[in-house]
Amino acid sequence: MESTKNWTLPWLAAFLGFPPGGTLAVALIGHLDTPLEGIIGGAAAGAVIGAVQTLALRRRLPISWEWIAATTGGLAAGVGLSVALFGTETTLNATLTRAPITGLVVGIVQWLVLRQHTRRALWWIPALTLVYIVAWYITSLVIGESLNEGFVIFGASGALVHQVITGLVLWVMLRESQSKTTS
Repeated sequence: MESTKNWTLPWLAAFLGFPPGGTLAVALIGHLDTPLEGIIGGAAAGAVIGAVQTLALRRRLPISWEWIAATTGGLAAGVGLSVALFGTETTLNATLTRAPITGLVVGIVQWLVLRQHTRRALWWIPALTLVYIVAWYITSLVIGESLNEGFVIFGASGALVHQVITGLVLWVMLRESQSKTTS
């Protein structure tokens, strides 16, 4: 596997997977109105996002389909559950109420992959829970009233913030793993 330096820039660039993932979700479900649409839209967006993130992450970890499956399943379950619990209201407060549920579920499912590669993987769960709140908030500042369109995933601005923060978390988590392999 390549060094940390060789995967961090591609990980940051993986924010570019969020807009097409969100676009695919909108093409399939339109406006997010039901938990089932949350599952379908979340799975669609998660598959695209997971595939793009895998291209970056596999430069550091021996993963492929596992990350795609985790991101697909996590986002499907997370969006579906958050909509079932809190509805589909599109105000900022409602969106920020659903965000940590989605982030928590995605974090848990992706943790199942990461724990095979680092003992620090448990940090991924609270990191994703918090980063989903931050990413949705940043997106709301950029898109304003467009938040009312009922999107499944945050926009490019939130995605960039997501990738920066999660990239830092991964870097810290995987440093320990890299030092074990080089000693």
